Amino acid sequence: MIMNLDAILELSRQAGAAGEFETSYHLLMAAVHLADHQGDMAGLQTVAALVKEQTEALEAVSPPHRLSRAHAADRGHVGLFDTLVTHIKSVELRHAAEQQRRRSP
Repeated sequence: MIMNLDAILELSRQAGAAGEFETSYHLLMAAVHLADHQGDMAGLQTVAALVKEQTEALEAVSPPHRLSRAHAADRGHVGLFDTLVTHIKSVELRHAAEQQRRRSP
């Protein structure tokens, strides 16, 4: 079966629009894994852009959603969507390092 990044991202958009931020998060993480496994750095940037959109929507919920930065801070944690941004950056850095190693003699 061929996995379709765009389909996963569309489901994440729909979940976020419905206020299902937990589902949106997990779909975004699935999209990160797919882009990573396929070596699709442009796709990874598309995922990052949607993470930003979903984060803004999540943080706009009033009263604050249980996945919000405010609730995370109350527990001494970082917001879940913020950890996803960190994960995306680590994937990008790993791919860049792998490319560099392949170019080095």
